[in-house]
Amino acid sequence: MRFSQFLRDRIAYIVVYVAFAVLALVVVQLDLMLSGASLQFVNLLYILLLGLVGLVLFLWWEYQRLAPFYSHLAGLSGKEPIAELAVLPAPQTKEGELLAEAWSRMYGRLSGELAAERERGQKNVSLVTQWAHHMKTPVSVVDLLLQRAQPDGWPEEARALAASVAEENQRLQHSLQMLLNTVRLQDFAGDLRAERLDLEALVRRVVNDHKREFIARRVYPQVRAEGDSGRPWLVESDRKWLRFVLEQVLSNALKYAARPPEGDEEGRVLFRLRREGADVVLEIADNGVGIPPEDLGRVFDPFFTGLNGRAFPQATGMGLYLAREVCRRLGHELSLDSAPGNGTTVRLRIAAPQTLFAGVRDILTDVTEP
Repeated sequence: MRFSQFLRDRIAYIVVYVAFAVLALVVVQLDLMLSGASLQFVNLLYILLLGLVGLVLFLWWEYQRLAPFYSHLAGLSGKEPIAELAVLPAPQTKEGELLAEAWSRMYGRLSGELAAERERGQKNVSLVTQWAHHMKTPVSVVDLLLQRAQPDGWPEEARALAASVAEENQRLQHSLQMLLNTVRLQDFAGDLRAERLDLEALVRRVVNDHKREFIARRVYPQVRAEGDSGRPWLVESDRKWLRFVLEQVLSNALKYAARPPEGDEEGRVLFRLRREGADVVLEIADNGVGIPPEDLGRVFDPFFTGLNGRAFPQATGMGLYLAREVCRRLGHELSLDSAPGNGTTVRLRIAAPQTLFAGVRDILTDVTEP
């Protein structure tokens, strides 16, 4: 709070003081005139000016006394940690004490309600987590039974039914895993393990683990590494969370990839690795239906399915949101390009480690290689 603002707030007191001083001088002058004497105008002006100087000095002292308290309140942006909001400078007036007491009572109530809400949230998260873990057991049992069934000798209708059950069971397993990872995001730092890994090897492993889904959807994957064919695609990241991101993007690519209605076009998903300076870029491109321009700005919003979500009821609108959220916490960049009928390209950029010795390990590796 500036001194000018402080004076504007007390303009009424200043006006009353000046009016009273002028009235007092007039009364004194009239009394002297009735007695046959009078004060010179210069003396009257000097007395009035002296009083004003005293008033300004008093207001400046009062401003210096109260400014820290009110400046602290004015400087609060609302982005501070809640614990810091409880600390106020010591008030210098009774009014300030009343304000500080009211502030303390409100903070105490807010803290209590926030703690209760957090406790309710933790109970709900615990309940959902336990439910998801309990559901994973029957899902795994169904998958195991389907693997042991050996439906090759079954009639065509029975094999089709078994394949449909396996596909739905895999979809349920994927949804449960997404739910558990969503819960784990709340304690991301506690579940983080940074390591140096080969991105190309991880991509091939993810593709191989989903080969059944590729076959069922008649979509064909391709992994292509551009340049430096003998150099490993090493990045710094968390293997489990990075795999989760790849699976979410791949799930969308498989879901929306073009199906060959009459055998004239096959669904394709291309994983393309390339380097841009010290960064590693992975592009996952499909030849699917694409995304309308009006939906591109919201594809990373939670629960947003857009126009394609109406044509594909199994869409949840959470995959890309979770993928970007994980990338944001890992320090990676996730972007997307698409056009209706031309497929979708998701771009994952993993920056080089920003440390004092970044790149030294690669140089030493190149030097020691025969």
